[in-house]
Amino acid sequence: MIIMGVKSLLGPLIFFVPKFQTFGQVPANFSYISDMWYNLHGNFKRGLIEHIMMQVYVLDALKEFSDKRFEEALKYVDEAQRENILRFHFDADKKRSLAGLLLSYYAIFTGFGLAPKDITFDKNKYGKPFVKDRDDIFYNISHSGNYVVCAIGSSPVGIDVQEHKSADLNIADRFFSKEEKEALALETSEDAKRKLFYDLWSLKEAYIKCIGIGLSKPLNEFGIIKKNGIYKLYEDDAELNDYYFKKYDIAENYSLCACSKDDSFPKNFSQIGYDGIMGLYH
Repeated sequence: MIIMGVKSLLGPLIFFVPKFQTFGQVPANFSYISDMWYNLHGNFKRGLIEHIMMQVYVLDALKEFSDKRFEEALKYVDEAQRENILRFHFDADKKRSLAGLLLSYYAIFTGFGLAPKDITFDKNKYGKPFVKDRDDIFYNISHSGNYVVCAIGSSPVGIDVQEHKSADLNIADRFFSKEEKEALALETSEDAKRKLFYDLWSLKEAYIKCIGIGLSKPLNEFGIIKKNGIYKLYEDDAELNDYYFKKYDIAENYSLCACSKDDSFPKNFSQIGYDGIMGLYH
């Protein structure tokens, strides 16, 4: 994690945190470190820390969560969360749901120093999740196929991952803007067209998740087009400069895109495994 403009505040902590993030391990003096983070975050609330750089985490949930690991990890969530997870019919959905919850806890602790026991999740009226009583924390999750992803930062953020499936690309006629449909029409091969379709869909989903109003905003009311290597948002033929986008290459046949009001995207996402996120509990 990179914290801007606070070198004098961090002291020895700045040397510790990157190692902790890299290996996802919580050492024996967890409570001491959590207290340091609490004090540091108090400075953030008072305006002494200006900015926390966004982080994007990727977890291959179906690879990392074997049946045995799933049962073990399930013990670390509360009863209501456990019941919600077990309501899913398919095991893959159960694993993605649990992985998304645990990845959220990990991202929030790593970014803001809140232990899972101190985090209460809630949703706005459109279904966007947020951390209750912490208007300084912005995070978002998504899952598709094998993957669960999470973005976290100090500005509104949305993230979306899409597995490339054999969908009917004609649905673009209903949900894409005129400019997006024109971009699709320029692709000559079906593979290239399918990739662009899912890239655009992921960008659009990331945007509506960032603004927090879900599908109450019709997808065809806005367009996201790449110009000179930069994704731009258009609405009513006007270019809007309030939001930024970044696409990550996560794996073949997947699209991963993030949107934020802050152009502080990490260059690369951080891949994390089961042992990393479960380090919070051991």
